[in-house]
Amino acid sequence: MTARPKSPKRGNRFVLPMVLGVFTLVLLIIGTVFTVLGSQDYSGHTGRAEAVVTRVDREIDRRPGDDRRKRVDYDVYVGYQVDGTDYSDVRLNGLDADDYGEGDTLTVAYEPGAPDSPVTVQSTEEGALDLFRPLGIGALVLGAAAAAGAIAALVRTLRARG
Repeated sequence: MTARPKSPKRGNRFVLPMVLGVFTLVLLIIGTVFTVLGSQDYSGHTGRAEAVVTRVDREIDRRPGDDRRKRVDYDVYVGYQVDGTDYSDVRLNGLDADDYGEGDTLTVAYEPGAPDSPVTVQSTEEGALDLFRPLGIGALVLGAAAAAGAIAALVRTLRARG
């Protein structure tokens, strides 16, 4: 009589497809965000104004049950004047916006027709955001491969059950 190999426990059969599925989802989200970010073009933001950081909102996102892992998100708001019009408490976007603290002064860039949407001057430099697009596309390709692996693992698991 030959020994029959033990089959994995029923609950363990879906671990690989589930892990690959979560990995796929994370890669697809990151890939999409990076691809969109890489397609941003602030070169039309040719207007400049001297601004003062009026406030910084700091939001801490802690993982449930884990005090060590946290994500800190900063929203920086500035005040400045363009052609005699005051813009106060306007959210600053662009590269390294969270490097500034309350009371700091900086030069902001804006589109001449829309001075109420400032970005950091670094964001207007040619190629400033170009690196994000290939990273995003790479993550999307890896996500597609992980999705194919997750589907193949799920099909294999379901066939083994039957």
